[in-house]
Amino acid sequence: MIPGIPLPSLRRTLLSCCALILTPALLQANEALDVLEGKKNATDVPLPPAPDDGKAADAAEEVIPLSDEWAASPLDPVWSKAVLFDDPSNPYVQQLAISGLFHWSGAWGHASPEAGSPEVDLDGTRTRRARLGARLRAFRNTEIEAVAEFAGDSNFNGIERLKGTTRIFDNAYVSYGKMKPRFSIEYSTEPQDLLVPERSFLVNMVAPASTLGIMIGQDTPTWDWGLGLFSGDNDSNIPSIQGNGFLVANLAYEEAGKSSKGGGLRTRWHADYIYNFDDNNNPAIPRYDVAGRRSANGNQLIKNNPAFRHLFSTGVEIEQGKFSFAGDFIVASGDTDAWGVSLTPSYWLLPGTLQVVGRYHFADSDQKGGLVGGMGVGSDPYFDSSPVFVGDEYHSFYFGTNLHVYKDELTITNGIEHVLLKDDAGSGFDTDAWIWHSGARLSF
Repeated sequence: MIPGIPLPSLRRTLLSCCALILTPALLQANEALDVLEGKKNATDVPLPPAPDDGKAADAAEEVIPLSDEWAASPLDPVWSKAVLFDDPSNPYVQQLAISGLFHWSGAWGHASPEAGSPEVDLDGTRTRRARLGARLRAFRNTEIEAVAEFAGDSNFNGIERLKGTTRIFDNAYVSYGKMKPRFSIEYSTEPQDLLVPERSFLVNMVAPASTLGIMIGQDTPTWDWGLGLFSGDNDSNIPSIQGNGFLVANLAYEEAGKSSKGGGLRTRWHADYIYNFDDNNNPAIPRYDVAGRRSANGNQLIKNNPAFRHLFSTGVEIEQGKFSFAGDFIVASGDTDAWGVSLTPSYWLLPGTLQVVGRYHFADSDQKGGLVGGMGVGSDPYFDSSPVFVGDEYHSFYFGTNLHVYKDELTITNGIEHVLLKDDAGSGFDTDAWIWHSGARLSF
């Protein structure tokens, strides 16, 4: 007896449930007897529905997962030689590998300032990056990276990265050493994985230097966050602890699901914030020095470097089958205020081999000569002393293709870019440029 329920009522309830369960079976048994006695045709008797084990529903709901794995290639054994030692069971050293990146870049075109200023020749080829390093995984929770940069002049080459990451828990870590702060989609992407020939105008203008710092963070399947403090020193080898430095905060949310057509869909949103404690006395923000130089569009003297107190970036990355999209919004404020947006769609014409890429980049500033940067192979003012352009409104339209000879490790890029740089405030001249880009990246 169940407490609170009278025994007769309980019996009636059980009998009613049995009747409901047995009635369909009894009806089907009677119809079977009628068929045997010839009273009914077998075709007139409705058959019971097939048992639903959920497989049909599961098939309709099946999501095609997205995967970062590449198809097997005859070149796999060649690239695998970069791993010198690999033994996950070893308690001290689990893996030792060498890493490298060779990036050749070429640009052909010219920039045409208005008001009778002479054209600026943008033709040029150079080794944009030449890096060699090593990666060590030890004690089952620590990874150390050391990368040297050999391209560029003495102000650029040196130790690009000397970074250690120790996992406190499976999804919590602390990183320390010389490293690049995480900021925006393009600046956080490794150069060998960029879809475009070079980072956008505004990113190269505001991004901080690779310097000495420490970060703590957590990366789960859904949420990522990080918080770090970096030195204000900017040295091509090992920076010192200088000034009050700058604070970096990162937050990201990633979701994997399905599209309306049933295919896999991956979405990642991010927000990055940098606070510069040293204001305009921080050589790491910005990481270049153009003060005292003259602009290529008007020969105007650049008196001071831009200085930023706050940097903020937010954006979204979407991947669905052959299509991907990245959209990023950036704001920089301080002695100079600037903001902009980059929209980068891409599509695999031949999956794993040929990819079509586009990018629209817009930047704006209310200050006279508030935008500072380069074009062509000299689009990063930190890298070399190519012509520097100034203005207050910037538009770039890029369209090109990436040929993946071997995964992301060997690619050939070609594309065309149209640049419009306006200078309504009058520090230089309005400039129109058409540029053809070609490049090759080899990494391991």
